[in-house]
Amino acid sequence: MSQSSEETLRQHGYSATYVAGYHDGCPSGKRAGGDMFSQRMQNASAYAADGDYKTGWDFGFVQCREIEARNEAIAGAIGTAIASGAGRSHGADGVDVRKIMSGIDTSGLENLN
Repeated sequence: MSQSSEETLRQHGYSATYVAGYHDGCPSGKRAGGDMFSQRMQNASAYAADGDYKTGWDFGFVQCREIEARNEAIAGAIGTAIASGAGRSHGADGVDVRKIMSGIDTSGLENLN
């Protein structure tokens, strides 16, 4: 069983307010990175008054924004490759879409039109 990021942060000695800040900052960063399903969250009074909360929020925001932006770029590149390579295994940019997508269950994407 994997442990939560909260448990991991606490095991590494981070305070409860740092962890709370991180867990508010992360979805905020995901939203800024392009995830339309995540919501911005921030306890404004804790951010202004508690250095641990602010540091945790800032770190969670930056880390999750970068990860989400990278994921969005990869998804966009795959989408472009698929669209430009209709019927071919390689897109216009030389990306082998079938190789990238092998092993990924895409059955749930059929109804997204």
